[in-house]
Formats: sequence, C-alpha cells, structure tokens
Amino acid sequence: MVNLVAFGFLFLMRFASEVIITIDVTTKPTPGPKCNEKKLLYGLNKKYAAKSCKEIKQKLRNAESGIYWIKPDGNNPTQAYCDQETDGGGWTLVYSYTFTNFRSFRHSSNANTPRPNWPTYGDIPVSTTAPVSETDYNAMDFNQWKNLGKEFMIKSNINHWIACKDGTGSLVDFRAGSLQCRNIKNVASKCHGFFPDQLIFHTAGNPGGLSVGPDLVRSQSRTPLKEYYYFDGNTRTNWPTHDPCGTNGLNHLTNVANPHGNVYIRE
Repeated sequence: MVNLVAFGFLFLMRFASEVIITIDVTTKPTPGPKCNEKKLLYGLNKKYAAKSCKEIKQKLRNAESGIYWIKPDGNNPTQAYCDQETDGGGWTLVYSYTFTNFRSFRHSSNANTPRPNWPTYGDIPVSTTAPVSETDYNAMDFNQWKNLGKEFMIKSNINHWIACKDGTGSLVDFRAGSLQCRNIKNVASKCHGFFPDQLIFHTAGNPGGLSVGPDLVRSQSRTPLKEYYYFDGNTRTNWPTHDPCGTNGLNHLTNVANPHGNVYIRE
C-alpha cells in the first residue's frame, strides 16, 4: 500500500526545490518628500547667507545664538554673531570692545578699544572686521550698520543692558537727538531700571570738529554731566563712562573679570 501522505510530502519538496524566485531589480523606490536645502541651511553657509540675524530669526523660529552667514549689503556674505535670545532675538553683533586702562577707569588713558570706523577723532586703532563673539574685539564696517536696521542694543558686564530706537537722533546715522530707550537687564548694583534718552556728540577742541565717540546721556539726571554710555576712542582726553545712573560717575561694576561691552543692531 502506497503511503500517500509520504508521497505527497516528497512531491511538494521536489516542487519547491525547482521554483525559481525572481526579483525585479529595476523597480525604483517610492520617492519621499523633497528636502528644502535652502530652508535647512539658511544662514549656515555662504551660499544661503541671510540679510541679517533678524531675517534668520523670522525664517527659523528656533534659531539659536551663534555664528551665521549674512550679507547686509545684499552682495558680500560675511560671518557674524547673532544673539537670538535677548529681547526676542534677531540681533546682529556689530561691535565688541574692551578698555585700555580699566583699573584706572577715570584716567584719560582709559578708552574703548578697538574703535569702529565711524566719523570720530581718536588714537585708538580702527577695526572694520565683524566680531564673531562678544569677546572678539572688533567692529563691523560702520557703513554696514544701517543696512541691518535702526534699533540698537548695548550689552556690558559692567553696566545695564539697554535697547534703543531712533527718535530725532540715530546711532546708525550718527545723528544727535532723542532716543527711545529701555532697560532690558540690570547688571550694575545701582539705579535699576534707568536708561538714557539722548544721543549727543562732544566736538569742542577736537580736530575737524569731530567727536571722540557717541555719548548716550540721561537727560532726567540732576547732575551737570549726565553720561550713561560714553564711547571714547582717544587716550588723551576724557574717559569711557559706563554709569547706570547717568551721572558720569563711577557707578559701574568694578570687580569684573574681562570687562567688556557689545553693540548689536536689529531691524
């Protein structure tokens, strides 16, 4: 008697061994969604340089502070540092400075260094190289500042941080007049919440009628001198006031490692 079960099993095994399985290797995989290279790399390389840090923040809401590629004039990409956190972010760093004689702050030998190429008189070396950090002491070409915006922010580790918009005065246009400023962070131990409201230029006695740097004053102060931030680019006269009270006094922080300051611009 034939074992039909065994016979059927052997038949299936033989049939399976003769089956040839073919695969169509010419079949193309289903394409996924296209990658937007410009969106992913915007501001991260020279090819996709942005106009400013503000534009990067607008396009990339989660952008972090750091070095990006920008082209303020629309043509020449350069690397710059962006503060994408303070006061909503979108700030382009245009000037990082320190002091020539911080320990003798009120001595005429003390000044801000380096000096931007703004129209001033002084003996401090001029920089036209965009700083890439808050302690990279350099200054972007002043002619580019206005291409980044009108609002400016000053940060310092010895004085309060402020943000200012144009009134009748303008830092980027180097024009004396009123400013619309506000305190965005208290740093010094005195005069919390104080801020300047005027931009002036002292020119008396200087060659060509030039000032040694912008002077931000607090007009409400009751003292004869009302300096809050005074940018001094000369080691022969004056001194670079950083007074949170706006009285041209020594009310800044003194026991500070690596004292410095920064100017940012935003649209």
